[in-house]
Amino acid sequence: MKEELLHHIWLTKRFDLSNLRTVDGLDLCIYDFGHLNYNAGPDILDCRLTLEEVKWAGHIEIHIRSSDWSRHDHQSDPAYNSVILHVVYEDDKTIVNQNGQTIPTLELKDRIDQKYITNHVDLMASLTWIPCQAKLITADYSNQGFYLEKLLVERLINKIDQIEILLGRIKNNWEEALYFLLMKYLGLKVNNIAFERLAEVVPHALLIKCETLFQKEALLLGQAGLLHGNDEYISRLEKEYEHLKSKFDLSPMTGVEWRFSKLRPANFPTIRIAQLAELYHNTPQLFQTIRSQPNTKNLQELLTATTSDYWHDHYLPGKPSTPKVKQIGLATKQILIINAIVPLLYTYARKCADDNLQEQTLDILSELPAEDNKIIRKWKELGLVPESAAHSQALIHLKNELCDTQRCLECNIGRQIIFGS
Repeated sequence: MKEELLHHIWLTKRFDLSNLRTVDGLDLCIYDFGHLNYNAGPDILDCRLTLEEVKWAGHIEIHIRSSDWSRHDHQSDPAYNSVILHVVYEDDKTIVNQNGQTIPTLELKDRIDQKYITNHVDLMASLTWIPCQAKLITADYSNQGFYLEKLLVERLINKIDQIEILLGRIKNNWEEALYFLLMKYLGLKVNNIAFERLAEVVPHALLIKCETLFQKEALLLGQAGLLHGNDEYISRLEKEYEHLKSKFDLSPMTGVEWRFSKLRPANFPTIRIAQLAELYHNTPQLFQTIRSQPNTKNLQELLTATTSDYWHDHYLPGKPSTPKVKQIGLATKQILIINAIVPLLYTYARKCADDNLQEQTLDILSELPAEDNKIIRKWKELGLVPESAAHSQALIHLKNELCDTQRCLECNIGRQIIFGS
């Protein structure tokens, strides 16, 4: 049994509240059960109660056993002198504060439904993919829409913290931030670090100084260290890059950072870089454009970039391939919208206190199909089938932030399994 279960039982009043008395026989009435303390000190803050009709205001400490007070050395800590009630599952010792005063104690052992404890212990001991996997079939998740939206917002807020670090590094340049995030997610997991490095050596402000698509390609591929070939087009790119390198005093990547093995040719860094060049050639101020029309259709149209003609029959410099127009596909667009555009747009909306833009941003995810990855496939096996990207993002957050850390008491489904309601 864990103290966090007692915290929850106390704050949600899931115990017998009739005829409350302390272990010393004092009549007890609780008027305000207080709120959880997330910092050092007593567990529950700002409680209001009466003992033998005498009003008290202060804090509450919760333990499994009374003796835990001494084991935690609270009797030597002045922070606990404001405790007006000791709430325990089992009373096994009279305790005092630093001033030698006995702390009134309420024992809950006979006031709590034992199935709560059994259910919680079972979840904490589980070694399955999620703690409640064996019992998930008994849960009713037919009305979890509001909860999934709450999880989605929590996931976006977590991403805000990361984005604010990025914004601090680039002096709150939103165009630069979007450019960096698009680079990162174009690279997938295999090349995301290399693409992040490319965003550093070719910042957005430098890229849009190049007037032609050819110059943008030369700059990006040259700085990436990927201009190695023996045909006319690559030679022209190399010549243009040398001019740009001298003009802007650039230092390129070595080229060894990039990974091609086990990638589909459509995901080769060369192709993604060529697509990025056209994307920013078509829409240099991409964030500004997105911000003015934040809807799913517009985003998909803006991300519809192909490449220059050369790459229609090449995947690698100097190596011809079967002709094919290499457009950013729907799956890649979805990755970019979900992981780059939506989090940044949501961050911007919150910073501007723009409630309408926040709702529009959430609507974008609601209009996109659910993601297909190993986490979502496993949720589907267990009966939780997401209806949209908003739901799949929420379920990813649920798995990573709550299930993996056994925070079942913070989960609607977990609480339903523990308490039956």
